[in-house]
Amino acid sequence: MKAPILFLAAITLSTGVFAGNMQQDTMSSASMQGDMSSMHSNMKSMHNNMNSMHSGMNKEAKHTEVLKNKDMQRLHREMTRNGMSEGGMEARVDMITEKGRAFHRALEQDQKNTAG
Repeated sequence: MKAPILFLAAITLSTGVFAGNMQQDTMSSASMQGDMSSMHSNMKSMHNNMNSMHSGMNKEAKHTEVLKNKDMQRLHREMTRNGMSEGGMEARVDMITEKGRAFHRALEQDQKNTAG
């Protein structure tokens, strides 16, 4: 008799906590909009700085240098081996950075150069 009562109490409590979190999320959406726009402008300026910094570099040297990154090689290997499993998804999240994107661009360019 105690088990069903405890089960119902746990469900009621967790539902109440979840509903409280949902209500707080909707209240903070207006302030979040301002935060998102400032974050977007910061990301754009950072992207422009990165582009200007890398514009003078030789593309071929940059690609080979990026491909030598052991950490990116490990993440790419985990991502391709583990696919959609938890380890693969964690590797995908880690690869969603500027370094990860640069690694994929360099890898694609290297594959185009060797396939041709």
